[in-house]
This record gives sequence, C-alpha cells and structure tokens, in this order.
Amino acid sequence: MQLTHDTQNGIAILALAGRLDTRGAPELESHGRALFRDGARQLLVDMAGVDYISSAGLRVLLVLAKEAAACGGKLALCCLTPAVNEVMTNSGFDTIIPLAADQQSALNTLQNPTA
Repeated sequence: MQLTHDTQNGIAILALAGRLDTRGAPELESHGRALFRDGARQLLVDMAGVDYISSAGLRVLLVLAKEAAACGGKLALCCLTPAVNEVMTNSGFDTIIPLAADQQSALNTLQNPTA
C-alpha cells in the first residue's frame, strides 16, 4: 500500500493506494496515530486508490475513528471505489464513519460537523 500525507485547512489528509489488508493496515494505523499524537484532530482518508479492504483494514479505520473521537475530532473517508463502498456499507461502517463522494464534501463534513 502507498500512503501520502497532506494538510488542508488544518485537516490532515492521508491518500491511500493499493490494498488495505494485513500488510497495509499497520502502516495506516502508524501514520494515523502519529498524526493524532502530533496534534491533528480531524483526519480525512482518501480511499480513491484502494481497490480492496479486509477486516484488518476495517479494524484500523475503527481504531482511528475512536482515536479521533478521543481527542475531540473526527475521521472521514472519501472517494471510495464501488467495491470498498460496498464493504463499508454492508459491514455498517457507514453509520460509524462519514463517507463522502469526493474530498471537498469530506472536508466540509469535517469543518462543519453539525452540517
């Protein structure tokens, strides 16, 4: 899995590419936790390049969502491929983590959590 980091309007953005499975999940968890340790409160994970997610990937997303909530922030996902979106909705994760069609919509959700 490949991971790139950016920040926009104080929101940390991680863009992923590849498979979010037992090999890629630890890298995402490590980067996400480091961002929260360094003061990030809002985290957007751009999933446009993710073609597969396993239970290990789901677990990491749940861990990061809990970590964000613990520091008063939020995790959101955007740009899910149809296959990944299906896994997220079938597993009920769409009721736990906000899913957005594009990066701007996700940024709006994180900037205006009550909107």
